[in-house]
Amino acid sequence: MQPAPWYYNLISGAGLVVICVLAWLSAGRRRRGVPWPTVAWGVGLQLVLGAFVFTLPAGRGFLLATNHLVAALLDSAQAGISFLFGPLALGPGQTGPGGVKSLGFILGIQALPTVVFFMALAALLYQAGLLQRVVRFFSRIFMRTLGLSGAEALGVASTIFVGVETAGMVRPFLARMTRSELFCLLTACMATVASTVLGTYTLILDHIFPNIAGHLVSASLISAPAAVVVAKLMEPEQDEPFTAGQKLDLALGRHQGYLEAAINGSREGVQLLVGIAALLLSFLGLVALADKILGWLGGLAGMPEISLKAILGYAAWPFSLIMGVPWQDALSVGRLVGERALVTEFVAYQDLAGLLAQGGLWYSRSALVASYALCGFAHVASVAIFVGGFGALMPGRMGELSRLGFKALWAATLTTLMTGCVAGLFSHGGAGLLGLGG
Repeated sequence: MQPAPWYYNLISGAGLVVICVLAWLSAGRRRRGVPWPTVAWGVGLQLVLGAFVFTLPAGRGFLLATNHLVAALLDSAQAGISFLFGPLALGPGQTGPGGVKSLGFILGIQALPTVVFFMALAALLYQAGLLQRVVRFFSRIFMRTLGLSGAEALGVASTIFVGVETAGMVRPFLARMTRSELFCLLTACMATVASTVLGTYTLILDHIFPNIAGHLVSASLISAPAAVVVAKLMEPEQDEPFTAGQKLDLALGRHQGYLEAAINGSREGVQLLVGIAALLLSFLGLVALADKILGWLGGLAGMPEISLKAILGYAAWPFSLIMGVPWQDALSVGRLVGERALVTEFVAYQDLAGLLAQGGLWYSRSALVASYALCGFAHVASVAIFVGGFGALMPGRMGELSRLGFKALWAATLTTLMTGCVAGLFSHGGAGLLGLGG
């Protein structure tokens, strides 16, 4: 007999506490000086955002409006993709001119190129000053509630909308940031997703989850205060931040005009696209090689089915349970979380879509929690991306950044699991992600 939905809600709530304890234990000798008001406010902000999204009519309206906006942007992005790739750009089930049918979903052609469009759009919004206003709004909230320094709050707010470019946005303050501030910023960068790749995730899952874009946005918003909670539990502030109490703003424009902004944004989008494709090519190939070696060694020991996915799945299985995933789906969700850590969230989301298309998960609750828990850059490649990106702007502290890199990856992983707990806490066991019911 399956327990009532409230039973799993309680488990998810308890999972929030467990993750906070794990983060605190991970601090080692730095456990003293934890800013408990920041932790309390951070958890409170997550719960407020979760309640808004899952229980209030206004929250559901926000998700629907966000989803419609992303869908409209993606439809615009498809114009350039269709012009360049023709029939290859047709999504699953679509039919083109002359009755040409889709070849199915092709990640490198139908989804990844949207990065270029969203990078150009972000550059235009930045040039117009609109992006700065939104970032300023969130940074003010983080300063007042979480007690962050001006540079720290600005950086965490920026991570919701951009990726490694966050380093450039807070560049004037990086060199004088404390260890705790840098760690918080690295954690937030790895725990959230940039708006520039949101379209790619949406296209991967949209044919399974009609309203996925709104939930991905809400997951990234919830992960921002969650990242602060975990980061401050693991690396409490030991010094006085240079920008403590200061309200900072981003510069009004980086380009001479809107045309230059669009051109440079497109170029940066191509660089990001090539970087993502290169990571997928290399990491998937390396994982396949590792699986062959493990399979050969396992065959000698009478366990030919052993693989990295299986190992990571069993390692992440307990975390799936504490997020409130029913035990029938816990191993499958654990494999997705482990897979994300190794070969990026792009592959994990694609496998989640495949699981659901094949009926591989028993409960809609599991899909909801998994979609939130996977929403982040918490994978091995991010350590090199963000440590390298930040280090390029302050080479004198590259050693310190390198030492913080994998600790920040662990913190970001805990953050995304905490976000999964929030989704599980407010899930009602109904239509969930498919119908925005929770």
